[in-house]
Amino acid sequence: MNTPDYLTKMPEPLRPGDHVMLAAPARFVTKAQVDAAIQAIEEAGFAAVMSEGLLAQQGQFGGSDAHRARVMNQGFESQEIKAIWVMRGGYGCARILPLLNQQAFSDAPTWIMGFSDATALHAWANRLAVMTLHAPVANTFSSSAASEKQAFWKSLTTPQLGGKESLVVGGNLSVLYSLMGTPYFPDLKGNWLLIEDLDEYLYHLDRMMLAFRLAGILDEVKGILVGSFTDLHDNTVASGQSTDNPFGQTMEEIIVSHVPSDKPIHWNLPIGHGTKNVPVVLGATWESQMHRFPLEIP
Repeated sequence: MNTPDYLTKMPEPLRPGDHVMLAAPARFVTKAQVDAAIQAIEEAGFAAVMSEGLLAQQGQFGGSDAHRARVMNQGFESQEIKAIWVMRGGYGCARILPLLNQQAFSDAPTWIMGFSDATALHAWANRLAVMTLHAPVANTFSSSAASEKQAFWKSLTTPQLGGKESLVVGGNLSVLYSLMGTPYFPDLKGNWLLIEDLDEYLYHLDRMMLAFRLAGILDEVKGILVGSFTDLHDNTVASGQSTDNPFGQTMEEIIVSHVPSDKPIHWNLPIGHGTKNVPVVLGATWESQMHRFPLEIP
């Protein structure tokens, strides 16, 4: 998988009536979840499309790897489908990356929307120099504030500024960590690395950030955008361990200890698994989007 030598490009902005397809490339979904997502799409003025076998289930997945990849490819290859909204996160998107149709996606980019495990799809698309939308998955959209819902659809209908540097890339830290050394890891040179996560032990956060540092990744980035890190655990009785053996550093201290001192860090961005998940266009410049976020720089 090669990175094309051109500026990042945006899929066509959505227009009223455009087709938005629901897909389950990770965990399986229920009819009630699908019905709620269809309602959200139609209320926004677009046409909802249920992908083939949307309610399929194989273990925790929304069908086999081949099935989930085929559904995504159908969306990429369709002239009518303008956007694909990931229904749920969990785990599974990375398993289908080798099966996705890069050529069809690059020739006529389709919006990909979601977060968490969808980070794998974002990384794949951003590596192909195509913008995507890091935002609530369809299953969590109903819990978003009205302003966030408006920002979600506005991001898809408004032209975004691309380029080769100062772009926002990344997403869920654990998923990014799992893609290191693969052809699907996003290009971070001169770009802003967005990270967020949940339900992780502090020592594991340190392990992931250490790996990024040892691989030279943190030397290449322009800076770090820190989203929500929620429900973190430590090696303590309070976290279910038999004895107290705390790691000894907070999340913030871990990040600072690995990021070079000359790299700026923007903290506490309302992005990720927290109570707020403000949409951000991956592959677009940070400067064109930073007005949405209150910056906290210690």
